[in-house]
Amino acid sequence: MVRGRWLRWGRHGAAGALFVCDTGGTDRYLLARRSGLVLQSGTWSLPGGALRRDEDPLTGALREATEELGGVPADYELRGTHVSRVGSWSYVSHLLRVPAPFEPIRLNWESTEVRWLTGPQALALPLHPGLRDSWADLTNLE
Repeated sequence: MVRGRWLRWGRHGAAGALFVCDTGGTDRYLLARRSGLVLQSGTWSLPGGALRRDEDPLTGALREATEELGGVPADYELRGTHVSRVGSWSYVSHLLRVPAPFEPIRLNWESTEVRWLTGPQALALPLHPGLRDSWADLTNLE
């Protein structure tokens, strides 16, 4: 764990997936509320987590999202990547467009709920500080 502006986890960095879909002309984003068992509990964030050694960030983000949601759609389109760095540590966020909202098969212990939210709805929630810092850059990748 590295200390700084906020706590970070993952010796080899971390990665997450921001799923987005168009619902009637409005983009909605899938966010997960972090459980009391993880850092920054109660905040809303991307499904994601620590990368394994030699794991590329997209593979790691999809693995972590699958662990947390019980599965993810195979028909996504990578629309962009945003890297947040603190020293040699980085968090890589992937904007993944899916054709329609999907519901998690099951949530693991890391999240208490998920929601599809518009940008303004998301910004009204207590976002993880790292996500709040990178929200504008991440959501403007398209």
